[in-house]
Amino acid sequence: MNTMSGLDLLSTYTSDSEDDEVNDNEKSTENSERLPLPGSIATWKGVPHHEEVYDDSSQHEGRTRSFKHERGNWATLIYIDYEPSEDMLSWMVSVLGEVPIKCNIFSEQFHISLSRTLILKFHWIESFVEETKKLCEQTDQFSLELSNVKAYTNEERTRTFLGIECVDYKGVLDHFVRNVNKFLTEYDLPPFYDDSSYHISFLWCLGNELTILDDQTHTLTIKLNQFLVEHTETRYVHVTKIHLKIGNKLYVFKLR
Repeated sequence: MNTMSGLDLLSTYTSDSEDDEVNDNEKSTENSERLPLPGSIATWKGVPHHEEVYDDSSQHEGRTRSFKHERGNWATLIYIDYEPSEDMLSWMVSVLGEVPIKCNIFSEQFHISLSRTLILKFHWIESFVEETKKLCEQTDQFSLELSNVKAYTNEERTRTFLGIECVDYKGVLDHFVRNVNKFLTEYDLPPFYDDSSYHISFLWCLGNELTILDDQTHTLTIKLNQFLVEHTETRYVHVTKIHLKIGNKLYVFKLR
């Protein structure tokens, strides 16, 4: 993990890929001319590239970035989007009362990371998008099962998280990530963690509180599984799309 969550490191975005999803009132314009990459990047609403950016941790609940903004570098993340049901969200919030330290529920979008937060060079973007799209077209849809509650820290050990582990019994996700790692080496980018545990982070606190939160995971796992027995529709995450976020651009690729 990084100092901030992958999505939190990336600013608000809009979709601009040929495979991006559009809502009903946009469908009538889907055949309109679009600027090709990388020219379209000039229209992004990210940080102006001529300005120096200073991080103020007081604006991010004490969190700090694991890397600074640099001209020509684009924060990048490959992930699975997760939208919890109202019941699941209520269960996540209830955990705040179960832990002995002050924690926060994630305010950003819930997701399952499939890469580290990567630093992509401007001139890599077009080929990187195409590589990801091609891999998605070759990957079958699959399902993940929610299982255990686990505690995690980021690499700098400045934040600690509780997450719900997600298991792919058919191995499709492992195969996908291995192939992502292969093309990451072409860009001299780091692969996903060797001891990767696919999970949905839902609670966090500042500092290294791994020991304290790890002590809570057994009890919370029991309660989670009791919840899943009563709400069987929430046990599985059906994965039909992969998300790629580069700066403040989002690409959504369908699996076959």
